[in-house]
Formats: sequence, C-alpha cells, structure tokens
Amino acid sequence: MDAQKGGKIKGSTLADPTLRDYKIVGGLETFANRSFWPAFFTKVANRKQWDAAAIDFAPDVRAWAELPDERRDRLTTILAGFRVAEDAVAEEITPFVAAVRKETLASQESLMAWTFSLQRRDEERHARLFDRIAAELLQLPGETPAERRAAAREYAPPGILELFEVQLPAVSAGIATGESRLLDGVSLYHMLLEGVVFNAGTQALLDETADGAMPGLREGVERIERDERWHVGFGLRCLIETEPSQEHIDELVARAWAAAEAWGDAIPAATRERSARTCAHRLHVSGFTETAAA
Repeated sequence: MDAQKGGKIKGSTLADPTLRDYKIVGGLETFANRSFWPAFFTKVANRKQWDAAAIDFAPDVRAWAELPDERRDRLTTILAGFRVAEDAVAEEITPFVAAVRKETLASQESLMAWTFSLQRRDEERHARLFDRIAAELLQLPGETPAERRAAAREYAPPGILELFEVQLPAVSAGIATGESRLLDGVSLYHMLLEGVVFNAGTQALLDETADGAMPGLREGVERIERDERWHVGFGLRCLIETEPSQEHIDELVARAWAAAEAWGDAIPAATRERSARTCAHRLHVSGFTETAAA
C-alpha cells in the first residue's frame, strides 16, 4: 500500500506543472509532512490574488457592438454559462470545508479545510467578475446579481444548467448531510466541473480573444485560468488521499467525456475533446489508470 501511495504522489506531481516545478527544486521527501500539501496550496493561492473590480472593460464594450453576430452570439452563450456556473461553484463549495475535517487523510484535515476556504474565496471573486461581464458587456437585465444570474440562464447551454444547478447542488447537499462522500464532491467539482467544463470554457474564451479585440475579457479569463490550475491540482490531491476504487476512477473517466459536451456547439468539438482527454491523462499520470487517453 505504501508503495502504491508513493507512486500516486509522484504521479500527481508530474500531472500539474506547478507541482512538477516544485519537484525539481525541492524533491519528493518533503511530502511525508502532513502539512506540506495544505501549506503548498496556501502559498500558491496567496500568490495569485487579484481584484475583479480593477479590470477595465471599456475597450471590450466598444468592441462588442462591432463583433459579427455569430461571434457575439457564441460568446454570449459561453459567458452566460460562466455567469451561472461561477455562482454555483462559489455557493456549493461550503459543505466541503466541514466534510474534509471528518475524513482520514494523509494531509492534516484541518489545514485541508482551510485550503477549501481559500478556494471559496477565489470562486467568489470569479463570480463577481462574471457578474460584471454580464452587466457591462452582455448588458443582461437586472439590478442585482441574482437578477442577472436569472437572466443569464436564458442564454446558458442546458448542459451547463444541469451540471451546475442540478447535479452540483445535489452532491453538495449530500455532503452536508453525510449522505455523499468528499470523494463524490471532488470528483464532480474539481475533476469534472473545473477540470473539464471550465477547462474547455476558458480555452475557448482565450481562443476567442486571441485577436486582442477584448483585452479586459482576456485578462480576466487568463487570471481565472491560473486560479483553476491550483484548484484542480488541489482537487487531485484530495482525490488521491480519499483512495477511490478503480471502478470509481473508470466511471470518472467516462463522465469526463459527457461533461465536456455540456457546452454544446458553443465550443469547438476539438476543444471539448481535448479537455476530456486532459482529465483522463491527469488520472493516468497520477497512477489511477494503466493506459493513457487515446
């Protein structure tokens, strides 16, 4: 068992570029410290702080009206999806904080709970940014964030609404009552919603803004994408420490392909497939699967 855990620790290091860089500098022997991983992710999170209110969307607003209708409609679908989804992940992560304290993990449980709280801070910032985008760029109706979220639902893909407003709240509620495990939560939240759905969505937005027409939107998405890297890395660490069965991992790989389809035609098929493969690859290099994604 110890050898198996050691292999998974090494694999998780190689799966994430930030952790891989640390391996080169510090070595794997530090991982025996139960505070290492929470301390590591805390330092990463604190380095990546930024202000959602400071991004200037004035050039984006001017460019928005000049976009071709097809491009504007496609961006509206993706951005409305994020408007709904980021609110959901900010709200539904709260039960994870208490649930991790009840687990028996390799890392210190109270410190892992603190790390979940740091992630919640990030998610709340992301939600504020996409609320600004909904108000200033999309100009969705509503005087309050709740009203703008309701308006965004009209444009968001049905698959996004199902994942973030049906499946995620159900799992989160189960974690709060003890009916669902932390393993179930991080599998859906970190591996699928962040590791696949958000991965595909941010990549699509980066591709859409590569021409420089909307610098504010691009800056915001770049910052969110960097936050999501450590979120997924943290989720992978939690997954490793909850010791899932092979059946659970096999199901997770299959679910990744379905999750990638949540965006529908708003995101190119190649981008959706790449995100699903990335999830499968992440699990493979972490020692969960014997073969890499095709």
